[in-house]
Amino acid sequence: MTETTTPAAPDLWTTAVVDAGGRYGLHPSWRGFEAPLDYRMFEPEPVEAARLARKYAARKDVTVLAEALGAVPDSTIDLFITAHRGYVGATRPNPDSLWFGDVRREEGTVEGTITAPATTLDAYLAATGSRADFLKIDVEGHELAVLEGGARTLDRTLALRVEVQFDDSFETQTASAIFAHLIDRLDFRLMRLDYDGRGQPLSYLTVDGNFGALCGCDAVFVRKPASIGAWGGDETAAALLKLAAFSLRNGMPDYAIICLERLQADGWRPAGDEPAVRRYLRKLFILAAGRLRAQSGELYERAAQDYQRFFDAEMPARHEVFESDWLNPA
Repeated sequence: MTETTTPAAPDLWTTAVVDAGGRYGLHPSWRGFEAPLDYRMFEPEPVEAARLARKYAARKDVTVLAEALGAVPDSTIDLFITAHRGYVGATRPNPDSLWFGDVRREEGTVEGTITAPATTLDAYLAATGSRADFLKIDVEGHELAVLEGGARTLDRTLALRVEVQFDDSFETQTASAIFAHLIDRLDFRLMRLDYDGRGQPLSYLTVDGNFGALCGCDAVFVRKPASIGAWGGDETAAALLKLAAFSLRNGMPDYAIICLERLQADGWRPAGDEPAVRRYLRKLFILAAGRLRAQSGELYERAAQDYQRFFDAEMPARHEVFESDWLNPA
């Protein structure tokens, strides 16, 4: 689809994702998603938006929108064009920061500015009758503005992947503002910081695998299942299934169990044909259980019992997994 095409609002069982800052295309956590997907990608830099529109022209589940998300609807925003185009955004890189002053000294140099159209999450989704089950926000120091423009959207958002800065890499925002907004104000739970325990080294003495200053990384926040339970019926069921699948794809398999336990307690079962997102969740669960088997046979057996309890079916045996085109495709 091109940026001028607006898709129909997704149905309840379609996973709706809004990506603010789509320069690099679909985020890896959504590539290969095996259930109905509605992925709306905002990229305000016109050359990049056009490239993305061409790249995903054949994908009916991906929409590229050539505008920015921020705090003000029907507005414009000035973008700083940086030497490394991955840092293009509405916030000027700070040349005195550790990241742009020492680590990537040349990459944050501002080469010019352009003005791009902008809107808010709330305004866009209201105008299209859509929703955002999940958000991915990576807009170079402008993340809080995107969140502030999505107050109504966040009432139903299940999880967010947000880039946070612990250093003053961008002049006006650090991680504390994001944490305060999502954890203190909106009661989301911080589940993980995606980094490997190593920051930017500050001297030569880098031993034991953990060292340095953490400048920034992705943070993953989730809605607590109790609040989802208040929605009721299929709306709660679809949300918990989607959140469990997201958890299994984003390094949070333990949280998938929390979601499935809640669904089990509610007594929900599909009334007719199994929703595709539930079938895909079964696949993710089976494959995760298979990896668990290498750690503990006892825990693997517990997973098999839970699979029976959650999905009313016997979990495939190990040889059946290898023989299955669904679980072990060519």
